[in-house]
Amino acid sequence: MSTSASPEPPRTATASRQIGTTRMILYSMSGFGIGCADFIVAVYLLKYYTDHVALSAMLAGTALMIGKLLDGASDPVMGYISDRTKTRWGRRRPWFLVGAAPLALSFIALFSAEGGWSQAQLFLWLLSWNVLFWSAQTVINVPHAALAGEMVEGHNERNAIMGWREALSQLGLLIGAAAPLLVLGTMQEAATEAARASGLAEEVARSAGFAARGDAHSTMAWQFAGLIFVGVLLSFFGTREPQSPRTPPRDSIFGDFADTLKNSSFRLFVVIFVFDQIAGGLTATLVLYTIRDWWKFEGAHEMLLIMSFLLSAVVSIPFWVRAGRGLEKSTIFAMGCFLSAGTLIGATLVPVYGLGLAYAGLIGSGFGVGARAVMAMSTMPDIIDEDELRTGTRKDGAYFGMWSLLRKLCRALSIGAAGFGLSLWGYQEGGLEQPESALRGIMWMFAIVPAIASVIAGLLFLRLPLTRAKHEATLVELDRRRGAAHDPS
Repeated sequence: MSTSASPEPPRTATASRQIGTTRMILYSMSGFGIGCADFIVAVYLLKYYTDHVALSAMLAGTALMIGKLLDGASDPVMGYISDRTKTRWGRRRPWFLVGAAPLALSFIALFSAEGGWSQAQLFLWLLSWNVLFWSAQTVINVPHAALAGEMVEGHNERNAIMGWREALSQLGLLIGAAAPLLVLGTMQEAATEAARASGLAEEVARSAGFAARGDAHSTMAWQFAGLIFVGVLLSFFGTREPQSPRTPPRDSIFGDFADTLKNSSFRLFVVIFVFDQIAGGLTATLVLYTIRDWWKFEGAHEMLLIMSFLLSAVVSIPFWVRAGRGLEKSTIFAMGCFLSAGTLIGATLVPVYGLGLAYAGLIGSGFGVGARAVMAMSTMPDIIDEDELRTGTRKDGAYFGMWSLLRKLCRALSIGAAGFGLSLWGYQEGGLEQPESALRGIMWMFAIVPAIASVIAGLLFLRLPLTRAKHEATLVELDRRRGAAHDPS
């Protein structure tokens, strides 16, 4: 993801801000650690509380849901606060330090509950630390996302920095998928073998191994908390906020968010983003149901198929960033959407053609996701530039706060729709064999509906009026206005 890209069209005002690859990587390091934590919390946290410390599934689910709802509501507020922060370190970077320690501490605490506690104690423990975990993420993520568009302005540079951001985030998800299996599995196996060596019955030995696996969650949490904390610190110390003149935000939070909704490009982007996120959310939510119940693959292939998807998304990003040197962002986003749609339709043939097609489909889908993630994030600062030109105010935090809120709402909607759909189509909880109606429902929700949504998102993105040439003209005019506003004469 080198930034030695083909030259940008000439600017007649202030030169486009550029930064080196090393600084882009350091900027993206917080996403690596947070990506690890996100996957671990999404996959392992609920099972830890229900299976190892015996909190009821209903109470655990309620605590997790409340945390996400409060988290979503805090995103626009954090954007508003970040836009108005004034320190010698800038307005974005200080929030990395504010959120780093609470994020690491809450991650440790989430996996440090005691099995002997009452249901009320476990519920309050999970609720309080879950709220702090997601709030700390918001404190870091919203200013972090807003900072990228301020560090660089050019078409190629924004593709590159968002490419690094998404690549390291996806790599974090990959590590978060694989490493806990090694940590938890190794400690479980060691305890089981030790119990067997002591002459204990097989059932007792397996119980001892299961208990050790529960205890190992705390060890795992400490290891990854260090990774989270260091990653955020690297982003703080490895970045600098631009000192060039900046347009101030509005005076009120209501004016900020009213402006986002008055922006026609952003309104269309919201519609695109909803289709894109629902497509990705349904696929992610149902991937295990697809692999186990519909495709009927078990054992190592479950995790290997998921890891092949994540790895292909990481590997694809340098390719898409390079392609962006000559192509419009809308073209690459649409290519990613159409590629994802094609591979999802191909997934309907996996029960006929077998494991090879499953790997090919998930790898192809990962390539499509890489294009969509990078180009969507890279387009957001361009929309904000357009808004600054129209309104005379600058509000990156407000836009990225709205973006983060929208993403979380779409994720919640996808999970709810998947659960409702499984129930509607007759999915049998705990059943080794599922009825044909349930398998048909999984096929529709994992493959067909996301494929249709992806095609719609791609076609709509092609209608965004944000070409490279138009954006360059916007930057030239913004340079002129900023220079005039700060000219002492």
